[in-house]
Amino acid sequence: MNYKTMLMASAAVLFASQAMAQDLTGAFSVPGKGQIMSDTSVAMGRQKYEVKGAWSEAYDSLVAGEVLEYGITDKFSVNAGISNTFDVEGEYNNDHNFTYNVGAKYNTRFNDVLFQVAGRYNTLDPKSWYGKKERAKYGLELNDRWTKSLGLDLKAGLDLGNGITPYIVYSIDSEIDQADRALFQSVSLGIHKYAGKWALDGAVRYDWEKHNKWGAKNDTATWLDAEADYYLKDNVALGVYGSYLLDAHDQKVNGWTYHVNRAHEVGLRVKVLF
Repeated sequence: MNYKTMLMASAAVLFASQAMAQDLTGAFSVPGKGQIMSDTSVAMGRQKYEVKGAWSEAYDSLVAGEVLEYGITDKFSVNAGISNTFDVEGEYNNDHNFTYNVGAKYNTRFNDVLFQVAGRYNTLDPKSWYGKKERAKYGLELNDRWTKSLGLDLKAGLDLGNGITPYIVYSIDSEIDQADRALFQSVSLGIHKYAGKWALDGAVRYDWEKHNKWGAKNDTATWLDAEADYYLKDNVALGVYGSYLLDAHDQKVNGWTYHVNRAHEVGLRVKVLF
């Protein structure tokens, strides 16, 4: 075998291996037909706030979750997940606070323009995990029934080539069994870079929520989101992610004015494609 033939053979092997690799971390990532994607995560968060004219306080959180996603086709997938918010503040009757969700995603594209529609159904059962009905220290009553919500994500992106994809995401979630009927919405503007062995993602997110009974009528917050992933194998990505609060609107609840001074979240996740 001569030198030229060896170069051609090496290039063929290299490009073949690159073609087999799949970006598991992007905003439009879904498993292929018959494949399963596992997303395991754990995150810690902290929020510092003050009640003007009264007191200041910090709230810590620890959440672990697992999501499994199955590809019905190369464009359509279904998913199910469970997460647990651990009691690090000593406010629950025990340290179990499970949330369950099921959903589906559909991807399509027109030339270099990418689209995704994703829907979800979430449930939380305080009755089973909080125990008896009780009142929080600020006079707000904790619900003792199942809470349920429906959500929708609309995503659009542009494939610029070389693994670069700027994107926009609009999300909306609505509680469907609460007297408050809270409505949560957000818009994210981000950019994703995939380079085979690693991937980077950054976005600015604007959240706003509307309450009909409790809380402020229009709470708003601006966040900076980021994630960095390293591929241990073509089908295994280890990542670190985080969110940092840039600005938040004061909230008025039961005559009190709440001001969030600082908030952040940092987490680890492992994505595996089977």
